[in-house]
Amino acid sequence: MRTLFLSLSAFLARPSLAQDAGQLLDTVHVTSRASTSGASATRSVEVLTGDDLRHLAGRSLAERLGRAVGVDAGTRSPAQADLSLRGSSFNQVVILVDGVRVSDVQSGHYALDLALPLAMIKRVEILRGAGAALYGSDAVGGVVNIVTRDDDAGEAGLRVGSFGSVMLAGLTTTRQHGWRLALGGDADRSSGHRDGTDYAITQLRATVDRPTSIGQAHIEVGQGVRHFGAANFYSPFPSEETTRSTTASVRLEGDPARPVTVSGGLHTRRHSDVFTLVRTDPARYQNEHRSWETGGEMNVRAALSPRAVLVLGADLLDARLRSLRLGDHDQFRRAAFGEVTLDASHAVTVNAALRGDHVQDVGGFFSPTLGLAVPLAGRAQLRGSVSRGFRAATWTERYYRDPANIADSSLAVERFWSGEMGLRAAVSHAFVDVALFERRGTDLIDWARPAGSAATVPWRTMNFASAQYRGVEATISAPALGGVDWVVRASGLRFDAATAAGLEGKYALRPLTRSVGLTGTRALGESSRVTVDALRARRAGEEGHTQIGAHVTLPLTRALQGSLDVVNVSNGTYLDAAGAPVAGRSAFVGLAWNAR
Repeated sequence: MRTLFLSLSAFLARPSLAQDAGQLLDTVHVTSRASTSGASATRSVEVLTGDDLRHLAGRSLAERLGRAVGVDAGTRSPAQADLSLRGSSFNQVVILVDGVRVSDVQSGHYALDLALPLAMIKRVEILRGAGAALYGSDAVGGVVNIVTRDDDAGEAGLRVGSFGSVMLAGLTTTRQHGWRLALGGDADRSSGHRDGTDYAITQLRATVDRPTSIGQAHIEVGQGVRHFGAANFYSPFPSEETTRSTTASVRLEGDPARPVTVSGGLHTRRHSDVFTLVRTDPARYQNEHRSWETGGEMNVRAALSPRAVLVLGADLLDARLRSLRLGDHDQFRRAAFGEVTLDASHAVTVNAALRGDHVQDVGGFFSPTLGLAVPLAGRAQLRGSVSRGFRAATWTERYYRDPANIADSSLAVERFWSGEMGLRAAVSHAFVDVALFERRGTDLIDWARPAGSAATVPWRTMNFASAQYRGVEATISAPALGGVDWVVRASGLRFDAATAAGLEGKYALRPLTRSVGLTGTRALGESSRVTVDALRARRAGEEGHTQIGAHVTLPLTRALQGSLDVVNVSNGTYLDAAGAPVAGRSAFVGLAWNAR
């Protein structure tokens, strides 16, 4: 199999995980409320297009995101995954959809419980490094913004494969009297790659867009339902879980071409979770959570000059929890922020932001950030940034109790300082992006217990450690090299942690410490292409592992396309986020119809 991969990779590749610096800076919005290329130039950012995602082999969005630099997708099954960036925990990443926060204040385990079909994704913007100055609590390792499509499309697809997997998907759009309506959905079913990993996932979303005299209006409603076996996911029991996510938002995006614009909106997210500790004996232990997060924001953007932009804004969030085991809790969050970008052509670019947050029952916090970008000789640019951030404990960390886990309501807030230096450069036809970063955190929260404890000893939440992280990230893309588009990506991380004597933790100190990847695509015709992706990674305290995937797309008719995905080509054996073996080699065959 290794020989097969090497022979294929000799003519395959695609720069799907690295962008031309010029294109990247013009499209990324997650790094700035001002949406300026200057703000993006000062930070480490990466863009994956929807086309990139659909042509990477994988069973879920999380698995595909795991190919990006610095991203750790801790999957348990396609129904559940924990996303981390730059060695953070899964609770230290903020997830947005079209700029609207969908991260769950109860637990980061639910961050990817989306109501968003894969076919409706236009691109994913990944900000690596702290983003608290713009997004507040939890934006420690980074921010992931999923942007939905705004084009006209009609699509339908079917995919079948290993583990009894069947997936149906569809997307349709129409325009009437200036309105654009899009409806999308997918349904994915599988018996699972081992006992207790079966799942049934359904996602539906409807969006309405209309241009107005002052900007673009957006309305969306979504529903996501996941029912899955959760054997050993969180504790050593044959559990099962059902989650439901309902989202709705109304937004207005001001026209950035105007000297002064107003943007803002209202949004709500309702999430429920029914967790059964032993699926064959629900009476033994069962918990139901219902959370609501309703909020709003307003930004005023003013172009002070052709090169200077000021943004002032405020966010409000009302969060509520009703739980059989955690109890009933309410929390109100409010924040105000300001950001200024000085984007001088052929000179130093400056981006600075300051945010003040107040979290009910937790306290107030200030989060500043300062970024610089300096052009160098040739097509190169040096950048640097420094940020301060915080994370308040989730409700699960403060109140959850079951036979295997006991929470502590008196947890202190995690606090961080982060900094990075980076270089982007174009060398001949290749593009290089390198970053060095450091993050220092105190009062890190984790579930911990005495090292070597028996499985029956419960985990308890505590401010477990202080840690210092140092890392390096690099991406090199070489499009059209020998008829092949190539991307090489690598990251390394070192951390020093001071923990309470004799304790071991569950999540906080298990980051990926090494990763080296190669992605490649070769076009075989107007609509045909082959993509091979390989990743070698190692987690702290574990042996290294290899992931290899291959995707082939072939046109059957003008409107019909066939596809083949092979996941874990090398049939590697290593452990997933639950500490159990990952799925072995698997294959999936698909048919897709496109009306265009």
